[in-house]
Amino acid sequence: MRAPVLHDCDPGNDDALAILAALGSATLDLKAVTTGAGHLASDRTAQNAAITLGVARRNSVPVTRGAEGPLVRERLIAQLLDFEHGLDTQRDDLPTVAIQPNETSAEAITRFAMQETGLTIVTTGPLTNLALALRTAPATASRLVRIVMLAGAWGLGNKTAAAEWNVLCDPEAAAIVFACGAPLTLVPIDAGAQVTIDDALVEAISAPGGPVANFAAEVLRSLRSTYRPGPFGPRDAPLNDPLAVLVAASSKLARSVPARVEIELAGKHTYGRTVVDFADRSPLGPNCQVVVEFDVAATRRAFIEAINALG
Repeated sequence: MRAPVLHDCDPGNDDALAILAALGSATLDLKAVTTGAGHLASDRTAQNAAITLGVARRNSVPVTRGAEGPLVRERLIAQLLDFEHGLDTQRDDLPTVAIQPNETSAEAITRFAMQETGLTIVTTGPLTNLALALRTAPATASRLVRIVMLAGAWGLGNKTAAAEWNVLCDPEAAAIVFACGAPLTLVPIDAGAQVTIDDALVEAISAPGGPVANFAAEVLRSLRSTYRPGPFGPRDAPLNDPLAVLVAASSKLARSVPARVEIELAGKHTYGRTVVDFADRSPLGPNCQVVVEFDVAATRRAFIEAINALG
């Protein structure tokens, strides 16, 4: 029996790949895709999720539009976009599915948490929708098997020196999620950097041909085109968002350790930093499993198999 999962995201190219990985997983049953502002404005992220499901011919999976901005701070705007390929640009040439007109993403999160036994929520964008759901209906947390997040960093950020993009987009929302009491698994960008997009991965994804393979390969190439490695980053673009889905599908793909994770909300230079205490210094104790290492070969195989399973 496949495990029910809800994917909250801000598509975005790597979010689209994560949606596809969830659809193609042999162990996950994707119940809904909830979206909000992040990589792009909320109308575009919902549209891109609908396009991804349209390409995969899965019109039975509902898509909702959610938060238009963060809880407190001003909305950030992604600066490095590919206006030639992938989903950063408007794609009227691709099929789509309907976006739910009468339910917000936060409402959908609450509804599915209450009606689905054993629901896992995977997040690959800002945590605004989930924080809104938890704030409106605190019992949501106790209904979840786990929340798996692609977010944060134990080291350097990728948006500021201190902060990773998904958390920096809404630090106050992230603080609510990390304090909610649900079982949490964090896939930080430091660990995510171990699994990258190289020529061999693009070729393996594109090999079967067909709409899904062609779309996924295009999106992978787009991610490579906008990647700018830093002095400590990987040479190739990290796969990122699909990793959260793959960990939700199989915890054996990664090694994780318990840690206390808090969100910095007051620092002048460190606003949005994920403060990760691996050494149990906090009297509060661990609140999260933090992925620190991937089985890279197995993770790549799992990603390729999930995408190829969609035909």
